[in-house]
Amino acid sequence: MQILDYNLTDNYMLTPDDSAGRYLLWVPDSTSVVIGNGSKSELEVNDETVASDNVPVYKRRTGGCAVVLSPEMWCLSCALYGRKQIQSKDYFVLFNKAVTDAFARAGVPGLTHRGISDIALGQKKIAGTAIYRNRDLVFYHAVINISGDVEQISRYLKQPPREPDYRAGRSHKEFVTSLSEAGFSPSREKFESEFKKEFERIVELLTVVYC
Repeated sequence: MQILDYNLTDNYMLTPDDSAGRYLLWVPDSTSVVIGNGSKSELEVNDETVASDNVPVYKRRTGGCAVVLSPEMWCLSCALYGRKQIQSKDYFVLFNKAVTDAFARAGVPGLTHRGISDIALGQKKIAGTAIYRNRDLVFYHAVINISGDVEQISRYLKQPPREPDYRAGRSHKEFVTSLSEAGFSPSREKFESEFKKEFERIVELLTVVYC
């Protein structure tokens, strides 16, 4: 199985510019598998089904286990540049709260931060997030399952070698859900408008408190 260098829509954000930071909400134009920087594909990816379906596999800079991207998901990418940094766990809390608060105002209440970096609805995962950082950059991204088929995730991914306690050994089908399956159909424009406010708040907070 060939593993490609990550070159998807948000890749340019890994290069700092002269701004304090920027974000991008984007939708994949096709299905792919993306493995984490420390992932071993043989432990996380069903290579036979990926190959038979001609699904590309990319390796990203951020950590975490393999994910499936599809046009039925939203990807949210955020970058902060050139500032004093805090711990990764605190970035997860800040950004995940920004996502859940924005969704609440966009008509999707009840989302919470679970495990190290998940966003969940009750006991089921809605979004996975990951971070890459160096001295000039903190890059956070989230894959949010709007209406993606959980069967597709099970087809392409094995049970992960690492999982949060609240997963309790559940299969992808038992553990992952979508906003559509939960009865929600959020407006992308409304969510992005609300998240923009949250992102600006994060930039201001980190500028005032930590710089």
